[in-house]
Amino acid sequence: MIRRVSRLPGLLLHLAAWLLVLFLLLPVGAIFGLGLYYALGIFLVADTGQMMAALAKEAGIAPALGETPLIAIAVTILAGIWGLALSLLWRRWIRERHWLPLLGSALPFLLPRFGLGALFLLACLKLAQWGGNALGLGLVALSQAAVAAPLVAAILCLGWQRVDPAWRATALEAGADEITIFHRLTWPVLRPYMTFGALIAFILSLGDFYLGNSLSGDAVLLPGAILSGVAQNASPLYHALVALMILVDFALFIFVTRSLKRLTPA
Repeated sequence: MIRRVSRLPGLLLHLAAWLLVLFLLLPVGAIFGLGLYYALGIFLVADTGQMMAALAKEAGIAPALGETPLIAIAVTILAGIWGLALSLLWRRWIRERHWLPLLGSALPFLLPRFGLGALFLLACLKLAQWGGNALGLGLVALSQAAVAAPLVAAILCLGWQRVDPAWRATALEAGADEITIFHRLTWPVLRPYMTFGALIAFILSLGDFYLGNSLSGDAVLLPGAILSGVAQNASPLYHALVALMILVDFALFIFVTRSLKRLTPA
């Protein structure tokens, strides 16, 4: 006797999954559509002089457009260096099953962002008051790098699994030093993982709101400036900047996806 298998549960499951995806993307699509509408209106109606005058009128945007990418680049470099050093420790702790120090070193990534910002602010309050905006922006970069470094370390640990220990032993027997071994054998394997982790750190820094607002002092970074302007409905320019930020994130997402393909074992 042949029993018919109903495809209805599978179809319902796929329908529920697509509805969930649409529900999650709906807010992004709505704010991107609104921002794109304002952006097209600004580009079609205003000339370059009017756009620059509008940027100058909104005092927080112009400095934020210059400072936020620089902080993101600094975070990317710091998170890459700290993540590489942390991955070396994690390899040893995983081999020795020391889970407590591993989780402790990942705590900045696990803590809520506003809690981490409050901790940094309390620890460096006097320094921030003495150093002004420059030191405040430095604290933003340090705190964001502390958040991203465990994530970079976790990604690099996946790369370390593809490094054969026999390569190092053979190279040492052939007379190579540790620097040459890392540069010629280890780094080519870890490089795509480092690229992937660095892109993630850059994206996290660009979109961070809590650490930037709590530690930057009087300086205003781009996420805080945009969200404040949108909440107050101050100018269509803020909605256009939201669309621009989403486009930048989408472009970075494509780069991340392309670098992710390189992580697949050959």
